[in-house]
Amino acid sequence: MAGVKSWKFGDAGAPAFPDDFEIPRKAVLQVTDIKTNHNKYYAIEVHQGTLNSKPVYRVFTHYGRTDDLEKNPEAGQKECRYASTLGEAQAIYDGIYREKTSSAKGYKELSLASSKIGSQKARGTSAGEIDAKTVKRLAEQKVARGELPAATVKASTVHPTVQQMVQYIYAEATNALTTAVNVKITANGIETPLGILTVGQIEKGESILQDIYKLFQQGSKNRSKMIDLSGDFYTTIPHRIGRTRAAIDEAVIDTMEDFQSKQETLQLMKDMLQVNGDGGSVLFESKADEQYDALKCTIDFVDHKHPTFSEIEQFVLKSRVKTANLKIKNIYTLRRAGEHEVFTNHIDNQRLLFHGSRIKNWVGILSRGILMPKIVVSMGVNRTDAGWLGSGIYFGDASCTSAFYTSPGKSGTRFMALARVALGKMKPYHKITYGISEPPAGFHSCHGVRSKPGVDSQFSDDEYVIYDSRQQRLDYLVEFSM
Repeated sequence: MAGVKSWKFGDAGAPAFPDDFEIPRKAVLQVTDIKTNHNKYYAIEVHQGTLNSKPVYRVFTHYGRTDDLEKNPEAGQKECRYASTLGEAQAIYDGIYREKTSSAKGYKELSLASSKIGSQKARGTSAGEIDAKTVKRLAEQKVARGELPAATVKASTVHPTVQQMVQYIYAEATNALTTAVNVKITANGIETPLGILTVGQIEKGESILQDIYKLFQQGSKNRSKMIDLSGDFYTTIPHRIGRTRAAIDEAVIDTMEDFQSKQETLQLMKDMLQVNGDGGSVLFESKADEQYDALKCTIDFVDHKHPTFSEIEQFVLKSRVKTANLKIKNIYTLRRAGEHEVFTNHIDNQRLLFHGSRIKNWVGILSRGILMPKIVVSMGVNRTDAGWLGSGIYFGDASCTSAFYTSPGKSGTRFMALARVALGKMKPYHKITYGISEPPAGFHSCHGVRSKPGVDSQFSDDEYVIYDSRQQRLDYLVEFSM
């Protein structure tokens, strides 16, 4: 800042300052500018202390390139500017803040549950406006780390195969998250190079993504603004995007696939925060029982010799209408908390149908259920690459079709659910019809009718769509390989 001398932190010639001080104000800023290939952070703090019985003040800054923090948490430049009064220090702080957050610089303030940059005293404390959900979580973490008596260790009541499966899907979700986003899982939660993410920070990312999507719908004339907003998105949700020009260009969020991918990533982050437990250590410590409890879903292993196993296995294999080499490894019964209670039993034509999903999504699906398509619902637009019967939850009656939407994990197995779906009176469709948000009057669901000899249809598979999540409940989870 012009007119105020800055000293390199630790400089022997700098004015003396006590090691014990207060931090009345602080902020963590970041900017990702795709056009200029900038990916930078800037922490700013006001320090207030006492030296020789007199109050002393300084403004501490820590700045550098965000990518560098991943290899070296102490990377970047640290500087101090000294003041004679608190008001003078705050004026220096405000001047730096205004400069960095101006349109010329483009930095945005982050909300972090726990900062990893700045002075040593500031690290581990929150920064920015912390949402109520995160405040509650931080309070619970303090209780969990506090003076409560240790609980008596109880023998596990979770079947060993269920334990293995739960650890498997957690590991896959964690790997997917840390590969796409510049985060790692620690005992404190989802940690970026700058600090611990909050739910509120993720919701800011969702808001920016909606703004980009609105521009996308208006056409290519808004590409420059979309590039700017893509930078804002990565400023809010740090990603691994590389430093080359090609990597930066590829990072621009400008296709339907990009939006769906980012929405999935944000949802995965929220799911992982949700299941991380009151103490915030479920993801980090990988204790199967704690991870199982965090799902809040009753999962029971079906013994291979039990008649139910043979019944479901044959149901899966006989439902194939196309060639698919499915091998059933395990079957689990499911009962999600509250899902059976709200299920629309009064609607008839109930069928057991398939729902496949990539392996990274199963922690979320088991913990919060199947969600309506987010882009379609929250952004109020017609999708053009999927969702051929609009904004609903899709099921199939052919296991081979649902298997197409799955992905293998490290062990080579995949998952799909069998859900009881109350279809009621179905509206048949032979042509793809975008934009549906509810069944036509007098109907409970929509049915994309499969093309076959004698039936002219644009649907290659039967698709059953409901528009109210209460019309389905998860009953079984099938672990299989292809």
